[in-house]
Amino acid sequence: MKKNIRVNTLEHISLHELTDIWNRCWRGYYYDMTYTPEHMRVWLHLSQVSLQHSMAILVEDQIVGFALLSIDGVDGWIAGACIDPNYRGKGLFAPLMFSQLNSATSVGLKGVYLEVLEQNHALKVYQSVGFTRMRQLNIYRTQGGINFFSDRKVEACHLEMASVEQYFESRRRAFFNPAWQRREEYLKRYGNFSAVMNSSRTAGALFAGDNNAPCLDAWSATEAGAKELISSVLGRSNASFSLTNQPEDWIVAFLSAHGINSDAKQFEMYIKLA
Repeated sequence: MKKNIRVNTLEHISLHELTDIWNRCWRGYYYDMTYTPEHMRVWLHLSQVSLQHSMAILVEDQIVGFALLSIDGVDGWIAGACIDPNYRGKGLFAPLMFSQLNSATSVGLKGVYLEVLEQNHALKVYQSVGFTRMRQLNIYRTQGGINFFSDRKVEACHLEMASVEQYFESRRRAFFNPAWQRREEYLKRYGNFSAVMNSSRTAGALFAGDNNAPCLDAWSATEAGAKELISSVLGRSNASFSLTNQPEDWIVAFLSAHGINSDAKQFEMYIKLA
């Protein structure tokens, strides 16, 4: 590509311009990634994106790709990285990622995480710049949850409301290892949420708002706990069930045993920085 190509930070970009670039670059993705400016504002807050250290790649002074860097102590996370569909296949993504990793190194990060759909061609680029696969994560987006159990005679159990402190303390004791968007500090930024657990405190779920709102987090330390939790969460009348970045655990095993497979799979990846 014999054009003027350069990289720059997103430090001075406006919210509306960033939203426009986001929507343009994610056009035609595997699922709808369209944001409004308000969606973008919330996403930047939840992810704690540092625009000062996030990178854009420009062709003839037009942004045609970006990488958003979230920072948590000495850890970094790619909160979104994409190239405009009109500029894909031109060798722009790798230099964008190298620039992003250089920026992450410059602020003292020890490593960077990301998640990528298994069928996404970006996976090969991430590997080429040094990211390695850590584990598989599962994404569930299901409508009409009660129907999944109506012919299986799985009874919903009663879950008890729990304080945020009780919820995360029990989750820590269960040695649940969440992906980035399920980390404790990330989830707490939602502000308005409710937590439920089973009576033995071996399984729990967190909802954005009340317990009829989307499920943000679910975990279980035992097979029995997964049965209690999922049968109750999915057993709500006419409820949908959405859960992202679920590692291979008792929750996934229980769902799979009842014929409920993930709608998509991701790989959690990591690169150690010098």
